[in-house]
Amino acid sequence: MIASPHRVPSATARRSLRVGVIAGGLAICFGFDVAADSSTPPSLPSPIGKPAPEIRVEEWVKGAPLDQFKKGRIYVVDFWATWCGPCRAAIPHLTRLAKKHPGEVEVIGVSISETQETPGDREYIGRVKAFVRKMGEQMDYRVAVDRPDRFMHSTWFKPAGTGGIPTAYIIDRDGRVAWVGIGSPEDVERIVEQVRSGTFDIAKEIERQRQLEADALKRSEADRAAAASSRVEIDQKYPGYQAAMKRGDLAAAIASLDAAFAGHPEREASGAYQWKLMALLQRNRTNEVNAYAEELLKRFPDNDDIQSFLSACIVATSEEARFDTRLALESARKAADAAKPDSRWAQFTQWRLGWAYYHRGDRVSALKHLQAARDGVRRLKGRFEFGSLEAECDEALRIVQAAGK
Repeated sequence: MIASPHRVPSATARRSLRVGVIAGGLAICFGFDVAADSSTPPSLPSPIGKPAPEIRVEEWVKGAPLDQFKKGRIYVVDFWATWCGPCRAAIPHLTRLAKKHPGEVEVIGVSISETQETPGDREYIGRVKAFVRKMGEQMDYRVAVDRPDRFMHSTWFKPAGTGGIPTAYIIDRDGRVAWVGIGSPEDVERIVEQVRSGTFDIAKEIERQRQLEADALKRSEADRAAAASSRVEIDQKYPGYQAAMKRGDLAAAIASLDAAFAGHPEREASGAYQWKLMALLQRNRTNEVNAYAEELLKRFPDNDDIQSFLSACIVATSEEARFDTRLALESARKAADAAKPDSRWAQFTQWRLGWAYYHRGDRVSALKHLQAARDGVRRLKGRFEFGSLEAECDEALRIVQAAGK
């Protein structure tokens, strides 16, 4: 489905930007409601080629404890969360992979980023246990839960550089990191098979993905040529875009949009910038999203629709910031300034602005704007429907206040 390029998302849609869902394949959870592009090449993260980090979890909720990796065995360490739809969708694939090579390939699920009201809150452990029990044989591999101090999150997940879950590490027979990233189950299985046979080469994998990018430009050219005879308005204004999106080819879709923008810059500002931003988010390339966000901020500093949409996309309303926090704060400020006082949208902009300040380390300003958002929701509750925004503000205030203790 192609979204309208001429509207800032509804409040409900804006809230849904927090979590990932399934949409035509494996999605990711990093604060946006999108699917991951399985052809996304992993950058070369620092853990690759190094010994796997230490395993130190709070509890093993399924299977025997694992203190160290056994030499000669290959491991897939999957980082997930109970609230993450894409993580749940990947579980059956991981179970099949675990059963495919018993004694040679082992899958380990590590739950991270579970909601905690305070840094010492341990209730999340019970939620993980209940989830794993409910999954039963569908989740038939060893499962652990991170510690309250988030040791695995800090020593494994953050250095991976993906910013989203599910993130998988593939550990080779010598206990070294062969690959880490967000990929489709097919990609993970393909790489595991190469590690098994001793043929996996990270440089070749990156080159493979680069070739896919080059091929995408050729596909875009073919799509644009085919759209030349179309009488459909979208094909005339953005030739090639719709054809690429219908087959899930995000790289070609972006190339087609760039070509359309180059010939008619005004069409980008009229709303199609949303299409490009959404496609970049779906490809899960943080650096490209940051670059485009900065470009939009510079080129359209006074376009309220662009600033509002950008803020809704890149301001993380959770403890983890994924995108450039400076850009997120700038867009959040502009969105809040543009919102009409006592409007429904103004309370959402204050909520996001509070989070943006939190991620920049300014707790005082964060508390000020989060409190303003909650007060506004309570004051205007009879006039507007805010969904669960009041509860979201309460949660955010707890997190920000706890961070200062």
